[in-house]
Amino acid sequence: MLLPRRLKRPKWGVQIPARKVWPRHRRWVKSHGCCVPECDATIIDFAHLRSSANAGMSQKPHDIFGVSLCRKHHIEQHSLGVDAFDRTYGTDLWALAAEFARRSPDVDMRATLKLVEIEGGGNTTSADTTITN
Repeated sequence: MLLPRRLKRPKWGVQIPARKVWPRHRRWVKSHGCCVPECDATIIDFAHLRSSANAGMSQKPHDIFGVSLCRKHHIEQHSLGVDAFDRTYGTDLWALAAEFARRSPDVDMRATLKLVEIEGGGNTTSADTTITN
């Protein structure tokens, strides 16, 4: 049986959305301990950090916005929000997510990122870099 002919999509500036799921990066992040200091949990979740800029209603953010949290802290982070969670535990989850993305062994994912230097003309460090997509 023959299939119907394949339709061609018009190229009227339609862009394919950027890939958001990177399994190799997720496995690598989950291979680390919980980001909360002194948490000894060994079962780790890949926790997405949400903001109004990186995800809409009922949508998961890109995997570059992910950190390693145990289940207890993952649930707590969702109920408190990132800022309150950071204040409670003295963490900076956004900086940790950026560092996970920067050091990820997933070369394909890193290739889709643009590292933008904010200040200075020297070497880019984790403190002076923002990841954009």
